[in-house]
Parts: sequence; C-alpha cells; structure tokens
Amino acid sequence: MNHPKIRRSLPLLLLLSALFAQVSFAANPGQCPAIHRPLPTAEERQHLEPLFLLRCFLSIEELDRVTGSLDHDAQTTVTDPAFDSGELNPDGSMRPPLSADQRAALTKMHSVLDQDMRAGAIIRKFIPNSDIGGFLFGRTVIGSAASPQIVPTNTVRGFVGLERNTNGLGAGETVAALGLDFETGAVGQFTDATPVPFRRKVAAEILAHGLHSIRHVMSAQAASDAKIPLAKDLRDTAIAATPSFSSRSLEMNRSGQSNPYTGLGYSADLSVLTLKVNDGDAGYPLHLNEEDVMTVPTPLAVGDELLRRKADGSDRSERVVARYLPVRDSDGTVRNQWVMVRNLPRDLALYYNGLFNQAKARVLAAGG
Repeated sequence: MNHPKIRRSLPLLLLLSALFAQVSFAANPGQCPAIHRPLPTAEERQHLEPLFLLRCFLSIEELDRVTGSLDHDAQTTVTDPAFDSGELNPDGSMRPPLSADQRAALTKMHSVLDQDMRAGAIIRKFIPNSDIGGFLFGRTVIGSAASPQIVPTNTVRGFVGLERNTNGLGAGETVAALGLDFETGAVGQFTDATPVPFRRKVAAEILAHGLHSIRHVMSAQAASDAKIPLAKDLRDTAIAATPSFSSRSLEMNRSGQSNPYTGLGYSADLSVLTLKVNDGDAGYPLHLNEEDVMTVPTPLAVGDELLRRKADGSDRSERVVARYLPVRDSDGTVRNQWVMVRNLPRDLALYYNGLFNQAKARVLAAGG
C-alpha cells in the first residue's frame, strides 16, 4: 500500500536539509553530533518538537529511513497466528518488512527520545469526551449493564506521550498524530466514517466539544513504568544494539489490518482526512513522536490539568478546564479531586457540569 503520508513527509525533510545544510559530526561535546548547533539542555528538550530534536542527532538519511518506515511490518518473526492480520494494510495488501537500515535508524531515534521520559517530564493522556464526566466525578462505571463495576478515575493509564509530541497541533492534527482513528463505527468519539474507502474524518463530537487531554507531571516511578511499545523484530534489534531497551520497552505486536498501531514506537493515523476545506482525499502528514504505554497506572498528581483543544485547526490554543487539587471536606478530611476553573464561559461550565452529573447518576445507579 503506497501510503500518502510517506510522500508528504519528504518535502519537510528536504526543507530541514536546507535549514541545516552544514552537516558535521562535531567533536565538541557541547555540539549536536549531526549539525553545527549547541546541544539542547534537558529542559529545552522537553519542549522541542521531536523532529527538530532528532535533527541534532540523526542524519537526513537516517531521518528519511525513520519516516519511510511507516506502514512497514516490524513483526515478520512472530509465529502466533493471532498477529497475522497485523502484517496487512487496511486494503488487505502485505506490509513490506523493515529493512536493517530502518531498524537501526528507528533504534537510534528511540535512544534519543527516550532519554526525556524522566521524573518531572510532562505527558499528555488524550481521553474521549465520554470519559470526562467520570474523571471530574472521580469514579466511573465499567462492565456490562447486568454486572456494573464502579472504579476510581484517579490514575493515568494506557498509551501516553510527552507533551512535546503534540505541542502546537490543532485537534485534527493531534487525532492523526496519535493514531486515534481506531474506531470502526459510523460515529465515534475521535473519528467518524466517510464515504471514502479506508478514510475517516475528525468526529463531530470533537468539532462540537473539542479534544481533551490530561496534563500530568511524571514521578520517577511513573517514568520507569512508561515503556516504548515495539513489535518483535524492531525490539529484538533495539535490545541487541542497546541492552537497556530490554527494560525501557515492551513487545507489543500489531493485530488487525485496520489497526492504526504501528509497532514502531511512534504513533500515526491510517486514514484521517484533514479539516481543511476543499482538501479532497488528503490526509495529515506524519508527525514524528515517541509513544509510551503505562505498564502500571500512575496516580494523578496535584496540579495536573484537564485541557480542551479546539477543533477548527485555525486556533491551536488550549483552555484549562479543571485542575487536580487538594480539597477539604466538611469533616476536615482532605482529598484530591478535580476542581473546575472559575473563568469558564457559561456554556462550557454547563457542558462540564452536565457531564459531571451524568457520571454521578451512573455511579449512583450502579450502587455507588
């Protein structure tokens, strides 16, 4: 399958090549090994777009191999038939295997980016709007209607990524960059179906109410528990080159030909159409990043924020909806909970209060 995002990534790399024309492997330890620029500080790294950080350490040829790896098969040595479908594109065609050079370039990329998953790192966890009420209330209901279970919502779990992965992106660009086009129904929380085969569009839910994320500051333990998900071939190569990847990654193979999970340690969409008017069948360009999986849920921290990202693409600013703060109950007990900010416009305050009350009603109905 000739993926359009691969073709679209090449002009960006050519632009970067022009911007950083003087390529040198500097002997100065304070200089980037791949270009004549000072090494960014640990704090600067937290805010640099991954592609620009990588340009400090990877050559243009290595970056080209990384971007060219999209839609390639990183699990050719997996024998479990449950993952056979993961070696296919949505149209049923076979994914080409990663080359040795691509595996090496991807390993180098992750050796650079993973350094910044540390104590004090800021991550984002993007959540469906249907989950917002449960977070605000502090509990939600899972399981079937016949056997509901009430669970707390005071942790960050699942797929996460450093905040820099999506800084400055609009909601549509973020949905694409994070590969959130995993839904298959006509209407979803992140994407909706379109008449175009193998293409989905940003969900009407997001267009109406925005895209939401939790901004969380990592503890040392949480940073250790966050692992890079890699399919078997790539993980084997990474561990052979850098043994620390044995503890910094986990084997996660792809299953399902329409699954946007890449197995490459970075996220990307399969099929999201842009929000641009008259853009036809155009999708978003690849936005390099590094994704992580919380192997152990990490508790929310005081000061964490719930943010709303606008969807129209023209205004990429975000609004803080709520903060996770200590609150003293009437009996003197102090507990941490989400507190909505005071400057919300009336329509937004009504929207979030409505979600809170819906979550509360569901918990009470389940016996909470």
